[in-house]
Amino acid sequence: MGGRLTSHRFRRRLLWIAAVGVPIGGIAAAAIAVGNTGKSYETPINKNGRAWVYHQPPPMALRRPDRLTLFQVSSQFVQTAVVRKHLDSAWSMLGPEMRAGQTRKSWDTGFNNVVPFPAVGIAAWKIDYSFRDDVAIDLALIGAKTSDWAGKTFTLELKRYPAHPNQWLVASWTPRGVGGAHQIKSAARIPPPPRLKPPLSAKWLLVPVVIFGSLIVGLILWGIRTNLRNRRAARRYAEVLAGVRSSSNPS
Repeated sequence: MGGRLTSHRFRRRLLWIAAVGVPIGGIAAAAIAVGNTGKSYETPINKNGRAWVYHQPPPMALRRPDRLTLFQVSSQFVQTAVVRKHLDSAWSMLGPEMRAGQTRKSWDTGFNNVVPFPAVGIAAWKIDYSFRDDVAIDLALIGAKTSDWAGKTFTLELKRYPAHPNQWLVASWTPRGVGGAHQIKSAARIPPPPRLKPPLSAKWLLVPVVIFGSLIVGLILWGIRTNLRNRRAARRYAEVLAGVRSSSNPS
């Protein structure tokens, strides 16, 4: 080893290795010592706790008075919050989910979380599902004559909360689907695109068919003619060859 250390080239290589390896080793040792400093936002799981299992609430059989009450609440919500009229009276119809993220003052300005629609009436009203204290209703609204919308469908969810056991409050108001030509008046008035006429008639397709067919028939006729000519030449050659043999062998 002493002989190697006396080599100038070996000492220079050893110095380069030490200059590169020591910082890298120090960084690796520091990373191992510090560990992972990231913060996890995952919900902690209690492995010793009891698992939460969703159970569907019992269904609710809606009687005629129940349907009448639900229709009255739906109609009042559309006439106030949806069309942006008498918003002060609509605030009391909102459940905790709809009131979240806004104040009474911001609600009264009209810039709230209820999707507006210029409705003048309800064309269709249907129960989507009905559980105990939770009902979803599909509404088809008719647009005003001054609006570009002919109509639109929404889903209204009504709930009864422990604090208001006898009152249906609005839990959500969601548009259904995407508006199309049958719902937007201006889109329905757009004429259909013109039918494009082909630059050439379909009769012109017969031209390559006729040419290709004529070529095939010509090749077949040429092959038959060549075959007949070859047979005729072979027969004549055989006759000439037989005559030559008979003349070269006199009896």
